[in-house]
Amino acid sequence: MGMFSESGSQEIDIVKEMAEGLGSQGAKIEELLEKAHTAEDRVNTLLACYHGNGSCDRIPDVSKINDSIREYNRYVDKAEDALRWLLIQREACGFRTHRNVNFHYPIPSKMKLIAQ
Repeated sequence: MGMFSESGSQEIDIVKEMAEGLGSQGAKIEELLEKAHTAEDRVNTLLACYHGNGSCDRIPDVSKINDSIREYNRYVDKAEDALRWLLIQREACGFRTHRNVNFHYPIPSKMKLIAQ
């Protein structure tokens, strides 16, 4: 019979809800990480133009670059928060080790603003 006493039991419903919650939180982290990577690409493009290494019409303003860095850092903060919630949910579900979580959801480092 496995770990459940009957096929339509409340235990199965609880496990399904736990799995859906974990999956939903994982999807949220993936979405935030994708947004962070997109923002990082924008920052790197602006930085390349700023340093004269990119193919740009003009040098971007430092404030525009810093705004993009702030946006990137906000996504990193949100991804860190979402990862913490995932770890809390995993603990509540009975998972005691989280070694593979950081492998599957690597949180990038924040960027420093450019001095004006």
